Amino acid sequence: MDHQVQPHESREWDVRTGMGPVRVTSPVPRETWVRVLEADPAAMVFHLPEWLDCLCTVGGWKDAGRLYRTDEGRELVLPMVCRPARPHLLAVRASLPPGWGTGGILAPGGVRPHEVDLVLADLVAERALRTRLRPSFDAASAWPGPMPAFVSVPRTVHVLDLDGGMDAIWSKRWSANTRRHMRVAESRSEEAGLIIETGNSPRLVERFYDLYLRWLDRLARERHVPPAVMRRRGKRMEPLAKFQAVAAALPGACRVRVATTETGPVAAMITLLHGEVGVYWRGYSDKETAGRLRANYLLHLRAIEEACEVGCRYYEMGESGGIASLKQFKARLGAKEWPLTEYRLEREPLTRLQSRMDIVRGAMEHWISGRGTEGSR
Repeated sequence: MDHQVQPHESREWDVRTGMGPVRVTSPVPRETWVRVLEADPAAMVFHLPEWLDCLCTVGGWKDAGRLYRTDEGRELVLPMVCRPARPHLLAVRASLPPGWGTGGILAPGGVRPHEVDLVLADLVAERALRTRLRPSFDAASAWPGPMPAFVSVPRTVHVLDLDGGMDAIWSKRWSANTRRHMRVAESRSEEAGLIIETGNSPRLVERFYDLYLRWLDRLARERHVPPAVMRRRGKRMEPLAKFQAVAAALPGACRVRVATTETGPVAAMITLLHGEVGVYWRGYSDKETAGRLRANYLLHLRAIEEACEVGCRYYEMGESGGIASLKQFKARLGAKEWPLTEYRLEREPLTRLQSRMDIVRGAMEHWISGRGTEGSR
């Protein structure tokens, strides 16, 4: 399946800044994009052109990336997508959309603070309905703190430092308790005949997705929500086509790991490897069986080993959504909290409205949960 998105007509214009004239081109020529990406040490798999192609193919977005050529001779690339609208003031832009990782600005040697200011000023001048910007953790220090024109949303990702390889991780970053978990996982997996398959084949993607659907069913039971409703919502948020597209388009970067016993798959995860960063992207499991075998620990052990082998400096484990048990699990694996800021430029108070809707939805789920509990007595 070919995921290459045909670029729409290129535009060029000039932006006047306090640092001299800047030439802007959109969308970004692919050869320039690749050149800049390869020169930025903070670049992640989410910044690849192939990743944006998957996003556009599956999510229905359009390439709205921008190339900035500054008076200093620097080239800055902002991977970005949009949902165009008429009038233009209703357009929605993102770098990148929720569920598709981090975006931000790429530059040779890493983006500089005054270059971030330049790009932000350009985006403010256009005033789309909403523009969402979320830089990668390793580039966050170049981005400003809260800004008057933007809604600033604090985020925290968990990152394991891979410096020194597995020897340093095992001896310095993992506690005695974590090392014990790893030994127990290897021992129990051997006793249970657990097999870990790694690759990016359609079969492994389908097995991963089957565990995701089973996870949704368990979530539905815990929240006393009809399984069909939970599955419909889950499939809309995370369609199978999304994972199929990524696995097919990025065979060198995408790793699907599935842990299987004689009864079938019990845990699965997807990691993404590019440059200096390995990313734990998604993971689901059969809670009871995987917990007893500590299969999730074993999957992460294999993923971290591979990230070290290919030369990654970091293993980024994403956000934890405020879930204490998930934060504790990542902390046990040696991951440290890394704060960053998401920036939202909004013509209308969409973030405030979304927060209120989340409160209402949470209240409704709590009410449904209570009704379900009463009915089961």
